[in-house]
This record gives sequence, structure tokens and C-alpha cells, in this order.
Amino acid sequence: MALPYEKIFSRVRNKINDPKELSLDEEDLLEIYIERLHSVVGNVRIRKLFSTLTLDDSSEEITWILNNTITGASDDVEEEYVIELFALAMTIEWMKPKVDDITYIGMAIGGKEEKVLNNANKLNAERLNSLETQLAKMCRNHGYLYNDYLQE
Repeated sequence: MALPYEKIFSRVRNKINDPKELSLDEEDLLEIYIERLHSVVGNVRIRKLFSTLTLDDSSEEITWILNNTITGASDDVEEEYVIELFALAMTIEWMKPKVDDITYIGMAIGGKEEKVLNNANKLNAERLNSLETQLAKMCRNHGYLYNDYLQE
């Protein structure tokens, strides 16, 4: 199946609220999103879900075939799963630099007198960990729920 990048990118925009990023011009934002998408495709956990997964940056489409298809489901259901999977993984790629941002790390390193009540670095790390857990469960559940061996 072919899936336009824009379907994934529009879902990502609903998950990320970053005024700095959204203030970029369209071409720069598109380039950032494409780089994140390539990082996501390089993720072994995601790659393992697909028998075919190729990115075509010139036509801005992903061609994919899931290893275990959703029995009795329409193509739309599988497409929604793939869109949500990539959107969540791209949100994780957006979040990773936030955790390593020196602005927040500097506040977290200080002594006990210098600690802030609202430690942004800790909150960002917790959110990243939560998103990564959610992605792992999404990948795992697809494998469990749509395993041909278990369905027979």
C-alpha cells in the first residue's frame, strides 16, 4: 500500500505543540519531518512489523506491507494503524532532543538548594519514557493480536 507523507505529518502536528517548530517555513518543516521519518524507519522494532517498507522522498510516499495483516479488516484500518505508529514514533524523535537540552539539564544538575520544584528535564524524560513505552506496546500488541499461528 502507498501512504502519502502528509497523512502522517498532519497526525504528528496534532501530537506536537511546539511554537518554534511550527513557525518555520513549510520547506524547512517538511525537511525536518522527513528526517524524523527516516529515523523512525531505521527503528528495528518498527521495521520488524513490515515485510515491505520503503520511503520515496521524491513522491513523498511510503510503500508498506505489514507482516501480519489484520484479519477481516479493511485497508483503512491498517492504514490508520500505520499512520498512528509513525506519528507516535516521530513524536518520540521530536522529544529526544528536548530531554538532552542544556537549558533543562543545567537546572537539574545543581545542588539541593538550586533544585527547582518543577524540573523540566525530569518531566521531559518521563514523557519520553512514557511515549517509548506506548510505542513498544503498540508494536507488541500488533504482533500478539494478529499472529496467524494464534488465530487458527
